[in-house]
Amino acid sequence: MVNRSIRVKILKETSKTVTIRFMTLNRKMPVPRQEFEKRVENGLYEIVGDYELEEDK
Repeated sequence: MVNRSIRVKILKETSKTVTIRFMTLNRKMPVPRQEFEKRVENGLYEIVGDYELEEDK
């Protein structure tokens, strides 16, 4: 099985959620910030455009 990533663009960020747009589906969806960052680290989401994960200080 080939692991593929989903191309997403970040539309809006708040302290608790990240609103993303799925590029292939042209749909918007809010995702909890922790879950979003975990999915990016695992390679499930590929970010289109500028974005950097927040690092714990």
